[in-house]
Amino acid sequence: MIYKFNFIEKILLNKDIIAHPFVDIGSNVGLAKALGVAVKLEITDQLSSEEKSSAQIAKQCSVSEKGAELLLGCLEAMGYTERNSKGWKFTKRGLKFLDKNSPDSFRYFILYCDWLFNSITSLEDTIVHGKPSKINYDVFGEHEWELYSRAMIEISRTNLKEVAGKIKLSPNASKLIDLGGSHGQYSIELCKRNNNLSATILDFETVRKYADECIQLHSMQDRVRFEATDFMKEDLPQGNDAALLFNIIHGLTPDQNQFLLGKIFSSLNKGGQLIVLDQIKGVGGNSQLSKATTSFMALNLFHQANGNTYSFDEVRAWANEAGSSKQQLKKLHAPGFALVSCEK
Repeated sequence: MIYKFNFIEKILLNKDIIAHPFVDIGSNVGLAKALGVAVKLEITDQLSSEEKSSAQIAKQCSVSEKGAELLLGCLEAMGYTERNSKGWKFTKRGLKFLDKNSPDSFRYFILYCDWLFNSITSLEDTIVHGKPSKINYDVFGEHEWELYSRAMIEISRTNLKEVAGKIKLSPNASKLIDLGGSHGQYSIELCKRNNNLSATILDFETVRKYADECIQLHSMQDRVRFEATDFMKEDLPQGNDAALLFNIIHGLTPDQNQFLLGKIFSSLNKGGQLIVLDQIKGVGGNSQLSKATTSFMALNLFHQANGNTYSFDEVRAWANEAGSSKQQLKKLHAPGFALVSCEK
């Protein structure tokens, strides 16, 4: 591990409030790649709380025994597997994050990060030329959209209650728009907590099925709907009491963010709120983990989408220019992440 965890981070990691795959993937590229390959080749699918030999595991997923054993050793180093005289099995951490039947599984997040690592091989060209050769989201196929969308669902499960608990809407709020909300988990949770609230998820048609899946799972069809929209190009619904902009600003340039916040504030009623969730530079103080998260995300987003991570002061300046009267920063448990609430 490259990080010196502070006291709070140690507690959150010990209680799995910070998901271990999130930290492991960011701390060692070699081990991160091993984790991705183990999931992709379905080696982790052969593991459970019961022991299996390396030969059994290798045979069941059609890989070499030596290769399987070396990958399992890497998973052991990260705390996901353990070995005794009978063979390999999951640890408690492995059962939680790698078992495909676990409600806390991080399998899609791991697979999506593995795809990102494969695509980052051209980073040198991006650094030299000052811009990416392509915006990866523009060339996503169905497979990439599934990896991304299901990875975002997995991440949302780690902070859904925390995030919703920090958002205080007016008791009279009745109309919410969720820009780039994809799965809609946050809108669903906010509607559960605010009886008068209905939400519209505004995102690309390609992610509709993931929103529909989550809406049906929570039986929220009468209060949460999906509308296929390119919110950077198309008009927004008007008369909104609140707007969510979660994990969006990091994929845009400062000028694009200023333009988008202007559109959002024009759509809000007086007293309405824009709530931004993102990696916010400087939010973690001296935390090395927080700095590493926002720094790597800035580099990755620059390479993938010509994006960046931004500070609270930058978000506040865009909001003021767009018509906000007050902004508030609220830190989240996840290192480097925060909410910024902007009132019109």
